[in-house]
Amino acid sequence: MIIQPSKFIFLLSLLASVALYFWPTFNVTDQRIFEAAAVIMLAVGLWSTAIIPSFFGSLIFMFVTVVLSIAPPNVVFSGFHSGATWLVFGGLIFGLGVRKTGLDTRLVKSFLLYFPRFYTAIIYGVFWIGTALAFIVPSASGRVAVLVPIMAALAKELGFGNSKDGGGKGRTGLILAASMGTMVPAFGVLPSNVPNMALFGAADSVLDIQLTFGEYFLLNFPVMGFFPLLVYPAIIAFLFKDTPSYPKSREFKEGWSRDEKRLLLILMFALLLWITDALHNISPAWVSLGAAIVCMLPRVGVLKSNVLGGEINYGPVLFVVGVIGLGAIANYAGLGDLIGQNIIDLFDFQKGQNFLNYIYISLTGMIIGLFTTMPAQPAIIVSMTAVLSEATGWSHFSVIMTSLTAWGVFPFFYQTPPVVVAVALGNLNIMDVTKMLVTYMVAGILIMLPLHFLWAQYLGVFVVNS
Repeated sequence: MIIQPSKFIFLLSLLASVALYFWPTFNVTDQRIFEAAAVIMLAVGLWSTAIIPSFFGSLIFMFVTVVLSIAPPNVVFSGFHSGATWLVFGGLIFGLGVRKTGLDTRLVKSFLLYFPRFYTAIIYGVFWIGTALAFIVPSASGRVAVLVPIMAALAKELGFGNSKDGGGKGRTGLILAASMGTMVPAFGVLPSNVPNMALFGAADSVLDIQLTFGEYFLLNFPVMGFFPLLVYPAIIAFLFKDTPSYPKSREFKEGWSRDEKRLLLILMFALLLWITDALHNISPAWVSLGAAIVCMLPRVGVLKSNVLGGEINYGPVLFVVGVIGLGAIANYAGLGDLIGQNIIDLFDFQKGQNFLNYIYISLTGMIIGLFTTMPAQPAIIVSMTAVLSEATGWSHFSVIMTSLTAWGVFPFFYQTPPVVVAVALGNLNIMDVTKMLVTYMVAGILIMLPLHFLWAQYLGVFVVNS
């Protein structure tokens, strides 16, 4: 009997999880860290192999964690009050609304009037549209929540299938192009992603460094923004190449219905609030939740509230809750801090060896990101800045700017909430997503990161202080 690769990989992760849980330790702190690592290994094994539905994997992960008292319930279930969870909930309501009203078909027909007829060009167009949106809407998860339902409708119109029948490669590529396009280049735009703002806040509060939009953009976007704009769509088009079948009629001749107008107005108002969040300080998640509620209000909305009991699939919500809980458990146990400190002891930092130091700190950020997720990674890097600055001879600014090298080249979907949202809303195959992430990671490490180092050195960053 031949074991399927996915089941074999899960079996290995399960054995590793059990070994970590029963690993002999000498104090309570170490025991807590090993126990947390055990359940995290279990969760990653369940999600990455997809041997069961992802939301069911989240439930098992949370159940095991809380029953074994590895972390308190308020940590394990912290995902329920996370903004990403409510962005997903709002996205589910928006997605149902655009399908029910026919707004998705109208928007897609409009796209088809201007889009080219071959797949690679479509992927580039979708990717760049996602990046353009990053300059006006500050939350990547919010942008993904808006884009995924539209991309799913576009995929259906082009004959790529839908989520119920598993979709097709073309559908997966469209959703990933929109999602990665609106997130990865935006790491070079200061207010556009959560890790960016986490770094901004930590640098200000801990190091008294005030990052500015222009300085941040000039350092990071020319390489770490333009490289994914050129390379990521090519990778997606290659991995998920499909042949679109255009409908005979590319025009939508029917007049606007009342529900379409209402829903468009609600979405435009939500978009306005997302754009102006610096003025009113309302989280994009609560804007999403509020807009979802308005969508279901009697006489005002476009959906009946009883859709919550029948037509909404809560699997994506439970999945995201589990992913957010994973990061919270890692932080609670101190897993990221421990790994970070051990990595510093492992690497041989030397003043004057700027490229080697750049590689070492970048690897440190990448490894920390595996266990804490990207939004939490900047805080840990900032906490180690003084030690790293002393070891390398770099300024504090140079050290914290290496955080970004890990954000764009990550191998697993659970590391960034926007990708989690895309996987959940788009019902994507996790192995497909991982294949794309790893492919880009290899290209990014070999080409993008050295180019970014050279550009930064030209600007006087990643050099020993004189």
